[in-house]
Amino acid sequence: MITGLSAVLIVCGVLFFTAGTAGLIRFPDVRSQLHALTKADNLGLGLIMAGAALYLGSWSTALLLAIAWVLILGSASVSAHALAAREASEHDAARALDGPGASPAVGESGSTGTVSESGTSRTAGEPRAPGTSDPRRPAS
Repeated sequence: MITGLSAVLIVCGVLFFTAGTAGLIRFPDVRSQLHALTKADNLGLGLIMAGAALYLGSWSTALLLAIAWVLILGSASVSAHALAAREASEHDAARALDGPGASPAVGESGSTGTVSESGTSRTAGEPRAPGTSDPRRPAS
């Protein structure tokens, strides 16, 4: 009975890990990818650790696994926050380079241009500045 229940918990945890990985691959932007990973992977890890604790049958092992899970939850949320803040600052810096009359960024209404490597859009007729790697930055 306990072995079966622990196997079900571990399999459910693996399914949540798989869903988080699918979200990482499928979602287009960093924030959606982080959301999929932090939610699904943390729940999957909790289910796997609960299944392992149940299978091992020791209160001390269950306590150690619970402490490890709480620490991993904290580190995952801190790292996800740091990655999202970095992505937001890079997005803001790219928007500042576009200037006031630039076309909207990807995902905003009215975006009809192509997407550059930095994730911002530019219209098809916008010329590239000679001698620069960024088409939005004027040549000096």
